[in-house]
Amino acid sequence: MDGYSLKPLNATWFVRARLKSRHIPLLVALGETGNLNRAAEGLGISQPAISKLLKELEEGLGVELFERQARGVVPTLYGESMIRHARRLLTDLDSAFDEVNALRAGQSGHVRIGTILTPCAELLPEVIRRVKQRHPHLELSIRTGASRDLMALLEDGELDFLVARFFAEGGQVGMRFEPLFQEPLCVCARAGLVDGALSFAELHDADWVLPPSGSVLRYEFDALFQQVGMLPPTRVVNAENLLMVTTLLERNDMLTVLPRDVVAHYARYGMLAVVPVTAGIEEDLNRNLMAYGIITRNEELLAPAARNVLALLRECAAEAGRRA
Repeated sequence: MDGYSLKPLNATWFVRARLKSRHIPLLVALGETGNLNRAAEGLGISQPAISKLLKELEEGLGVELFERQARGVVPTLYGESMIRHARRLLTDLDSAFDEVNALRAGQSGHVRIGTILTPCAELLPEVIRRVKQRHPHLELSIRTGASRDLMALLEDGELDFLVARFFAEGGQVGMRFEPLFQEPLCVCARAGLVDGALSFAELHDADWVLPPSGSVLRYEFDALFQQVGMLPPTRVVNAENLLMVTTLLERNDMLTVLPRDVVAHYARYGMLAVVPVTAGIEEDLNRNLMAYGIITRNEELLAPAARNVLALLRECAAEAGRRA
């Protein structure tokens, strides 16, 4: 904080700090390049102008945002915070611009959905079919991943809503969760590999391809063995990508654990089959598994396009629940 006096900030701090619209892309550019000259080139302004804008912002806030070094600039703790919020603000402004343009052009907008694996097998394909049928000009982006990773993207404003599991931890408590379904897991392999039911001992000695440690699925898998006093299997290949997992199963005598809906999808094409296991094992595997559902930010006012997609998602989920 050399040369700056820390000033208390209130709800109108940005007025007193003389925050300008040009400061926002400046923060993002410096965060990405770490260099005043390259940031100036990217923004199409001179290096002295960049330096002046940065000095204005630091003086207005009363803190040093970047440490000046011989090879460039490095964000301070204050700078990292401002960069993160500037990125989110630019993302929100881009979304606002896209929405205005879409409305002016008679389009329906752009909806960004984050999802875990199971909804990709049945639920979301049907939602997308209905979206394209009823809102043909609406643009959809689907991003798959682990629930915790997706929640971080939702918190940063990079996704509109999720179909995932809810973890209320850290800064993610400001979210709303609407449960939909359980996600039953099963042991599976390539079709024809296993005939009879496998015991705990046989499962323990098998070769596995599994998601890495730290994932919900891996936690439930390891707990399955620990609760009967056994160490988890050690002959394991760690892989998250579904294409890699299915290819490894196709070419090797390996087992994995996947959501039952996903296995059913591949079973229709003769690629995978559920592996029968000793009574009680599959029940234990699913005993503590959390439901997945719709996750939105509490403070978020969803755009009309996102609300339309959510309505269709709830419609499809209700129909699937009645069929179950």
